[in-house]
Amino acid sequence: MASDTLFSEIPHFPDDVPTAVIKVVTLERLRSREGEAEKDLLQACKESGFFLLDLRGDDTGKALIEEIDKLFSVCRETLNLPADVKKEYEHDVPRSFLGFKPRGQARTEKNEPDRYESFNIGQDGLMGNETLQKLPPSIHSRLPLIKSYLGHCQDIVALVSSALALQLDLPRGTFTSLQSPTKLSGTNVRLLKAFASPEAEDLRTALPHHTDFGTITLLANVVGGLQILQPGKSPMEESAWVWARPRPGHLIVNIGEAMSQWTGGVLRSSMHRVRHAPGLQRFVDKYSVVYLVRPERNASMKRLLNIDETGGDEGDGNLTAWEWEVKKALAMARADVLQEKGLKAEY
Repeated sequence: MASDTLFSEIPHFPDDVPTAVIKVVTLERLRSREGEAEKDLLQACKESGFFLLDLRGDDTGKALIEEIDKLFSVCRETLNLPADVKKEYEHDVPRSFLGFKPRGQARTEKNEPDRYESFNIGQDGLMGNETLQKLPPSIHSRLPLIKSYLGHCQDIVALVSSALALQLDLPRGTFTSLQSPTKLSGTNVRLLKAFASPEAEDLRTALPHHTDFGTITLLANVVGGLQILQPGKSPMEESAWVWARPRPGHLIVNIGEAMSQWTGGVLRSSMHRVRHAPGLQRFVDKYSVVYLVRPERNASMKRLLNIDETGGDEGDGNLTAWEWEVKKALAMARADVLQEKGLKAEY
């Protein structure tokens, strides 16, 4: 997460809103395998699928905090470029999700246009796995910074993945071998802007509810707005959503559907969304820097834990990660179409 400096520049997160209780895992202790850090990590990933990663006290973590502060400036500069400039870098869905995603292109649970913009930078291009995408000067001139941030995020993902594997009595490299940064994957760095909500009609969902396709997501933000669905609740029930409170020096980390698939549901991928920011924070734009990790495209989605009592579609185990993601995307698209027609999707 960003440093105290950026938090001091925004209104205070209110104390009178329902807030998620998220377990804190310390990066320094996780790296040294000290105390209960690994057990706490597993418990958080099984119960809610979310945890706060305290970066302070670890060299990689401290470097990442400094980089995130700088990347927030990159995020603001890029997502406030003139509309005609951003249009030059617009993504080409469904062929590619890299580049600029305009506001209003997705629909919320009430079939309203979303209230966010984003720019996806592909890890594959940054790593040389494929040709680097076309980038605006605001990003291209900061490639050394972005690549350094990327390397530090990769280190953290490998550490978390290894710790989870060991706690699940799997070989240390089980998950890391399925998401190698040097293999094509679709992993990306996302710069995101959710717009301020000064008017009453703005007090709604900015980014629709979803679970992440990938393995692990590392989120850095300062302004509130992220909400997590409480286990066992319906996403259409407003009281079922609780706010995730950002903290200086901490990343908000969540488990994606790929990890849940591999573990037969032992690791939880929780639904979440971005709502208008709470309290006086609603009057400022919300910027986020996100690292979204996906399995390498040819990785098998076969379940790695033989736990009969867990759910999961065994048919998905015959798919590669790329085939599995396409299946998920098509299911989501079908649900969106049916929602527009007032019908219910069946899977």
